[in-house]
Amino acid sequence: MVFLLRKNWLIVVTIISLTLNVVAAFFLYQDSKTTLDRHEKNLIKAEPLDYKNFKSQWGNAWLGLEVTDVTPEVAARKALDRAEGAYVKTVATGSPAQKADIAPTDVILSFNGRKIRTAKQFQSDLSGSEVGSEVYMCVAKDDYRLTVYAVPEERPSYLMPATNAFPRLGIEVAEVTFGSDEAEKLEEAGKAGGVLVEMVLANSPAEKAGLQEGDVIMSFNSRKTRTLREFLSDLAGCQAGDQVRMCIMRDDYRMTIYVTLEKNLRLYEI
Repeated sequence: MVFLLRKNWLIVVTIISLTLNVVAAFFLYQDSKTTLDRHEKNLIKAEPLDYKNFKSQWGNAWLGLEVTDVTPEVAARKALDRAEGAYVKTVATGSPAQKADIAPTDVILSFNGRKIRTAKQFQSDLSGSEVGSEVYMCVAKDDYRLTVYAVPEERPSYLMPATNAFPRLGIEVAEVTFGSDEAEKLEEAGKAGGVLVEMVLANSPAEKAGLQEGDVIMSFNSRKTRTLREFLSDLAGCQAGDQVRMCIMRDDYRMTIYVTLEKNLRLYEI
């Protein structure tokens, strides 16, 4: 009789413990989701970006880690659906990455809510980030996923300066302004943002591909484009001769265009 009572008591305690864990996990998820949603809204409502300044500051942001592409072996070990992400090889002592609990063998799956497929994409997103402005990343640990927050610092002087020859697309672009017709259409389509094409230069790669003034760029090589900074970061990760794919909104319909980038001979043109 005593044995049965003890057994029943253990079952009750176990059920209560599991219930409390589920409830706690639910509230933690909701809190994390609220934080991410707020972070994304703040990201989209940031001040309009001057792409001339963007180019001059490109590559200054530093987190203190070295990454490479994810191999099939790493993907299997981390239980990833595909061999995608940025595999962390090393983390500098005292760096923003270490402070954010990023460690060697981690895999970075997303950066500011955008999927990371390759190490190059991560490097482009980081290089296009603003020093001192918080970023968030989804990181795959050994057997769980973790959202981490980090504040990029100025690139240390002992490192080689980051340089990039931006390829030429041949357009002038701007943020989609709040309350505009484009912003309302994006909201109706369930999109969080986009980049407005203000001008298409004659005989440019963009004109040859059929891009038009008034188009709104919503994605770049299958990665969502919510802000001008994101668009320029993606473009900076490309080279002359690359063919890029963009999903655009034109009037009330969407279409995909393919553009072959050219060598850029002008410092402040994209």
